[in-house]
Amino acid sequence: MTQRTKLEVALTYASWGWKVLPVVPNGKIPATEHGVHDATNDPDKIKAWFTSNPRLNIGIAAGKASGIVVYDIDPRNGGQDSWDEWTAKNGQLPDGITALTAGGGFHYLAAYQEGIKSCKLLDGVDLLSNGRYFVAYPSEIEGKSYQWEASSDPFDGVGPVSIPPAWLASMLPAPKERSITPESSIIKGNRNSGLTSLAGAMRSYGMSEAEILAALSVANETRCEIPLPSSEIRQIAHSVSRYEPNSDIASSTALGAEAADELLENLAAQPSDYFLTRASSFIDEPSPTKWIIKEWLAAHCVAMIFGPSGAGKSFIALDMACSIASGIPWQGIKTKPGVVVYLAGEGNYGIRKRIASWAIEHQTRQLDNLFISNKAIDLDAPSSAAEVIKVVRSITQEPISLLIVDTVNNHMSGDENAAKDVRAMVNSCSTASSALGATTVFIHHTGVSETAQGRERGSSAWRGGLDFSIYVSRTTDKAIKIEAKKVKDDKEPDPIYGSLKPVRLGWKDEDGEEITGAVFAVTEDYQVEEKRKESDYSRDIKKFISSWNAAGHETRNGQPYLSRSALIDHLMKDGLSQATANTYAQPGKKGRLINNLLLAEVIAPLDHGWLVVDPVTASSMMISIGMGQH
Repeated sequence: MTQRTKLEVALTYASWGWKVLPVVPNGKIPATEHGVHDATNDPDKIKAWFTSNPRLNIGIAAGKASGIVVYDIDPRNGGQDSWDEWTAKNGQLPDGITALTAGGGFHYLAAYQEGIKSCKLLDGVDLLSNGRYFVAYPSEIEGKSYQWEASSDPFDGVGPVSIPPAWLASMLPAPKERSITPESSIIKGNRNSGLTSLAGAMRSYGMSEAEILAALSVANETRCEIPLPSSEIRQIAHSVSRYEPNSDIASSTALGAEAADELLENLAAQPSDYFLTRASSFIDEPSPTKWIIKEWLAAHCVAMIFGPSGAGKSFIALDMACSIASGIPWQGIKTKPGVVVYLAGEGNYGIRKRIASWAIEHQTRQLDNLFISNKAIDLDAPSSAAEVIKVVRSITQEPISLLIVDTVNNHMSGDENAAKDVRAMVNSCSTASSALGATTVFIHHTGVSETAQGRERGSSAWRGGLDFSIYVSRTTDKAIKIEAKKVKDDKEPDPIYGSLKPVRLGWKDEDGEEITGAVFAVTEDYQVEEKRKESDYSRDIKKFISSWNAAGHETRNGQPYLSRSALIDHLMKDGLSQATANTYAQPGKKGRLINNLLLAEVIAPLDHGWLVVDPVTASSMMISIGMGQH
C-alpha cells in the first residue's frame, strides 16, 4: 500500500461519502466537543483539523451518515469465539471490506440498511450503526496501527457487503421480559448493573457526563438500598459517556441489562482508578499533597470557612479566590493559579466593592478567571449539581480550581441541623466539584451561644464531611484571626492575624460623598495575647477555693485570704508531692496555680499569702460560708 498522510487518507474517505471525525493521537476518544456529531465530509474542515495536528487519529461515523455499519470483533472479550458461533449458525458473511484493529481484532464493514441500530450483538461483538464511530487506517495506538486487510482494501476498490437476509432476523436480541413489582423503585441487588442501565438510558437522550453524574448521584442515594461509593458512580458516568448518544437507543431492545453488561465488560477491559497496592511500596513512594493554597487548601477536597457574623469570612474567601484567579500568592503563601467560581448569596453590590478594593490594592484589572453568580440557588435540591455544572460549562471548558459557596444558609433549603439535609447538600456540591475538578469551600456561621463558638453551626455532619476547616474570628483587640481547625493528613499551619484595610475606590454615592471599600491585610509581627483556657482557669480557682475552705475560711479586711503554708498543706493532702506543691505556690512559676491567678488579677500578694481581690470571686466565696461582702 502506498504510504499516505493522515490528511490524504481522511480526504479520500470523505470523497467516498464517509463522514470523518478527528480522534485524539494515540487514542480512540473524539478530539472535538460533540464527538461523532462533528463528523463531516467537508474538505475544508478536515484540512483544518489534520493540518493543525497531523498526529490525530481518524474516526469514521457509522450508520446512515456514512452508509455503513460495522461488526466490531474484540478477541480479548471472547469476540472471535462468538463470531465463529454466529457464522456457523447464520452462515458466512460475504467477502468485503475488512480492517485489522490495533487491539488485534477485526472490523467487517457492511452496507447500512434502515432500521439497523447500534447494539451489543454478542459477547465481544458490537454492531456499530447510528451514533457510533470506528477508528480507521492509518491510526495508531501504542505503536500498533489499524490496517485494511490486504485482499479487502477499500483503496483497491473493495466495497462494503450487503447483510445477508438470514442475518437480519437474528441481528437484534428479543427483549427480555421484566417483572415489575411495587418495590421496583428500590434497587436491592446488582446495583452497578442497574445504575449503569439507567445511565445508558440517559446517555441515549444526549445527556452529558456531568448531567448523568448528577442524576446518578441522586438515584444512588434514593433508589439503592445500600448506596454505591461515589467513586463507582463517577466511573459509571464516565464509562457510559464514552458511547455517543443515539436518539433511537431509548426504544432499542438492546438497551437495559444488555447495555449494562456491555458497559461493565468494557469497563473491566479499561485501566481502572480503583486498585490495591502493597503497603511496602508506600515507604519509598510518598504521595505529596497537591495544594491550591499551600498548607491551607488541598486540591479536590471539601472545606469550610466559618466564623461569627462580622468576623470577615467573606473577605478572606474573596481574598483567596482573587489570589488564585490572578495567579499570585495568598498573603505570601504559594497558590496554584486556576479558575474560580464564586456562588454568591448575599448581594453582588457588596462583593463588587470588595473585588474592586482587592483589584486596586493589588494593582490589577485582570480577574477573568473569577466567575461570580448573580444569585443563590438551593444547592441541596436534586437538580442543583447539574444546574451548576451546566452554567459553568456554558462559560468555560477549563477545569475549575475552586468552587466557593457563600453562604451555606443562603444556598440551602433544608435544615442545617439535620444530618440528612446536610449530607444532601455536601453530596450535591461534591458531585458538581467532581465533574468540574474543583475544591469546594463552604462559607458558614458559628452558633449564637457562647458554647457554640469555635465550631460550625448546625449538624455535626458538617465536620464529618470536611477535609479542611478554617475558623475566622476576632481577637479581644478586634484583629482578625484565621485559624486552621482541621487539616486532613497534614499539620495545621500557624494562625494568620490581620485587619481590614480601607481602600479608596474613587466612587461617589448619590449625595456625592466618597464610597470606600476594604481588603484583608496581614498584620506583621502581631503580638498574640496569651490567654488561659477557661477550663484551666476554672481548675485553678477551684483548687484555691478548696484550699481556703480546708484552712478555715480566713479573711483579711472582709476578703478571703489564703496563706502559702495552708495552700501547700492542702495540695499535699490531695496527693501532690511537697516539691510539686511548692511549685504550684511559687508566684514566678509560669503556668502554675498562683502565677496564673496573679496574672488574671484574681488574687494579690499579702504578707505570707494571697488576698482575693476579684470582686465576683470574693463575693462568691463569702456568700458560700454565709457571709455577705462588706
